[in-house]
Amino acid sequence: MMRFDSEHDLLVIPDVHGRTFWREALNMPHWSHVLFLGDYTDPYPHEYISVQQAYDNFVDIIGYVVNHPSQTTLLLGNHDMHYKSAIFRRLAMGSRYSSMMAQAYTQLFDTYDQLFSLAFEVEYEGERCLFTHAGVVPEWYRIHAQQIGELNAENLNRLAQSDEGMAALADVGWSRGGLSPAGGPLWADCMEMTVLEDGPYQIFGHTQNYENQAVVTPHYACVDTHRGYLLSEILASR
Repeated sequence: MMRFDSEHDLLVIPDVHGRTFWREALNMPHWSHVLFLGDYTDPYPHEYISVQQAYDNFVDIIGYVVNHPSQTTLLLGNHDMHYKSAIFRRLAMGSRYSSMMAQAYTQLFDTYDQLFSLAFEVEYEGERCLFTHAGVVPEWYRIHAQQIGELNAENLNRLAQSDEGMAALADVGWSRGGLSPAGGPLWADCMEMTVLEDGPYQIFGHTQNYENQAVVTPHYACVDTHRGYLLSEILASR
């Protein structure tokens, strides 16, 4: 498990969707590793980012990782997984899926498969922190606990290696228009999140706050706000 402190911090980049704010975030001080929370694809129409621009931006992110492999981690979001996995696409395809760019995206994910994870776990000054795209809702974890085992990044990442695991990741709860009791860590909405007893501190994106204010509680933080965050900043604002 990687360990961080205020002098060697973790830089967290929430949902990209073709936006370029990640470049400016790299100028923030005192970080030694950068973590992207996923959703690189499928820009919002009202932001006037074309699907080609979003693709090119994603290629630039991959290029950055290739040039800084030990300093960068890329997580997957639901808008990425529906290009990467046919099972996920069939069960839980998201809006704004681009048929025009699908083949190109799938090829990128296949080529750079080893760069991507579902979950990332670190220790910050003795505190365990778990990162996923949308958060691990306690109810979803209870439903799939036997399949997952202990809640940690390694076991969550293992879900993507089987059809049964991918089906669990495709759970979509009522708040996002699905039929599952709770959304999985690629689809959960922040309003579904409750306290995960004895669990790690969770940090995730996915639920966009249109006032650009992170939702930070004593137990979790939702930071989908079009800007980068240092982990120390998130934990200090609880």
